[in-house]
Amino acid sequence: MKKHNEIVRCIHFLLCKKYGFKKTNKIRSHSVQEVMSNDNAEIRVDTSVLTDIKFCHNKPDILVIDKKNKEILNVEIGITNQDLLTIFENEILRKYDLLANELGQIYKSRTKIIPYYHRKYIKELEIQPNLEAYMQSIVLKKTGMTLENLEAKLKINETKKPRDNQSEEYEYEIVLNNSKIENT
Repeated sequence: MKKHNEIVRCIHFLLCKKYGFKKTNKIRSHSVQEVMSNDNAEIRVDTSVLTDIKFCHNKPDILVIDKKNKEILNVEIGITNQDLLTIFENEILRKYDLLANELGQIYKSRTKIIPYYHRKYIKELEIQPNLEAYMQSIVLKKTGMTLENLEAKLKINETKKPRDNQSEEYEYEIVLNNSKIENT
């Protein structure tokens, strides 16, 4: 959850600058406020959205209501592995589609759902390379699974096994110390 919140903070900082809430470039001292509003936009972070219809998924990570361009942006942060990217994207689009449609009708605006995790969405959010690198470094640091940690969690056993009447060969098998490796 720490990785997720750090990425939310970075994207919130970017959006605050874009919509005129912040003038500074110091991301490290930036703190996230649940609701911010000015003449350009309203930015909500992890707050329930009130609508006429009750939705199960009505608490997006970041919701931007762009008052000038009449556009609503729903940003969902996903920190997942490479194999689950498509699943994550489809799940987020499905979960927030009804909310996006309802908000579009309420505010008479276009809506976009951005499941942030991928290059396509980095460009759409206009994330500069230096901010992207900073966010990647945060994720890597917060993951806390350096190669040494991984090796400590895995026990490498060298076992000797004969193969089909051939000369003996060495095989390596990896045995997990725990039944699962927890992501921190």
